Amino acid sequence: MLLSLPCLALASCLALAAPPDSSEDWTPLFNGKDLTGWYTFLQEHGRNSDPDGIITIEDGAIHLYKNHEDKSKVVMGYIGTEKEHGDYHLRLQYRWGDKKFEPRYALKKDAGLYYHITGPDAVWPRSLQYQIEETNVGDLIALFGMQLDTTIDPKTRDAASPDYPTFLPADEGGEPRVLGLKGIDYQHRLAVVPEREGWNDVEIICKGAEITHLLNGKVVNRGTAVRFDDPAQPGAPRPLTRGRIALEIEAAEIWFRNVEIKPAR
Repeated sequence: MLLSLPCLALASCLALAAPPDSSEDWTPLFNGKDLTGWYTFLQEHGRNSDPDGIITIEDGAIHLYKNHEDKSKVVMGYIGTEKEHGDYHLRLQYRWGDKKFEPRYALKKDAGLYYHITGPDAVWPRSLQYQIEETNVGDLIALFGMQLDTTIDPKTRDAASPDYPTFLPADEGGEPRVLGLKGIDYQHRLAVVPEREGWNDVEIICKGAEITHLLNGKVVNRGTAVRFDDPAQPGAPRPLTRGRIALEIEAAEIWFRNVEIKPAR
């Protein structure tokens, strides 16, 4: 049957709205059913041992601390990828539960996304971190020798805990800063978008030695020249562009789902 002109126009519009090329497709890192491709690391229990039942998988999501009573004392740790990853765009969704636990019951609900983990398993591992903490989602943390170049709001340069220096793009007046040397070093996110009630969208783009944090579709932190100051060769930091990825377990009830990855562009 011949199409009328309006139908032909509609067909053209539908063709223009076709799905993107398959090369743009996301690949699940978490399959929604089990921890294939991942391992667990928990205080007191080490690798792949969860006698307390901290990790539950239900309805396509990872549910942490489902069976624990509010205010009870728990162990912490993370769920890490068995493989290292580099040059990627990672995304996931999270939402908070109602419960908090000791030893962090009096503090804000906290979790996170570790990346560029290259050292041994530890709480907390040598890595960079996308902070997932109430009111501070998207903060950038450099742990134990990790370093990078970034830019900050000059008015916040000398801020001390809990009001750390705050990211600001260079084209908006941000001044250079080196984040990370020894111990743990923090940088607040650019507060351009609030954390939502319910599910929130977290993204990290790692391309070469550059990293970008996004929250709910907006850039909130960025760094370049990621490097590691190896204790075996102090004073000679080496570039670091890849590592393991991990979902932090930090004494707060939380769900993670739709953990997906694709090549960075």
